[in-house]
Amino acid sequence: MEDDGLMTIEQVASQAGTATSTVRMYQTRGLLPPPVRHGRVGYYGQGHLSRLRLIADLQEQGFSLASIKRLTDAWESGRSLDDVLGLETEVASAWARDEPDRVGLGEFRDLFPGQKVTPEIITRAIRMGLISVEGTSVMVRNPGFLRVGSELAGQGIPAAEALDELEALQAAADSIAERFTRVFERHMWRDFVRAGMPSDQIAPLTESLGRLSTLAEEVTRLALRDALRRRASEFLAEQATRLDQAGVLNGLRPQARAAGLDV
Repeated sequence: MEDDGLMTIEQVASQAGTATSTVRMYQTRGLLPPPVRHGRVGYYGQGHLSRLRLIADLQEQGFSLASIKRLTDAWESGRSLDDVLGLETEVASAWARDEPDRVGLGEFRDLFPGQKVTPEIITRAIRMGLISVEGTSVMVRNPGFLRVGSELAGQGIPAAEALDELEALQAAADSIAERFTRVFERHMWRDFVRAGMPSDQIAPLTESLGRLSTLAEEVTRLALRDALRRRASEFLAEQATRLDQAGVLNGLRPQARAAGLDV
């Protein structure tokens, strides 16, 4: 990793939109090289920052930390610094995500109308890597999650339950991502390795990985849509007697069918 443009752990964590504890955890797990020591103080460079952003981007795609470590270890094996950082930059660029957003703590609470955002909820969101709290402000790692959470709150879904569902979804997404990672490894990565990891193949390899990610997202979206439609139809069928007794079944049928549901 590069060590120019040195930063303290607080500075590199802030620029990466993460917490200092996360930086230390990545080092412990071997995902991030140790800092450059100047006396008792460790300093981080632009290479460390690139790695932190890459990890965040891959996690957004559903990669587990174990999968990310295997990929970064392989990329670094026998490669030059320029090759490694070049590939990280390509991947980060291909999978650009929303920039972290900073909001005041009061503004953050206001995004969940009618609900009490307790210290326990905030602590859990921090543990899940969704936010970090800096003084009286909140750094939101992925504003998209916040937008969805705010809308769910507006629909009356408690924040704690929304976090429950997000954790379950993240586990399912991690399993899906692991399967596609293995597909990438079998059919794209191994050819790259057998060819000696040539630098001129980095861009095509990254393009293939990005395309595979896009296809994985698309097929997951389609499968989820079909599953939701099927489950919704089953639920309405289970409730048909109750709806009929309430005198609303016939009025509901046209709307349900317009939405692609069977009643």
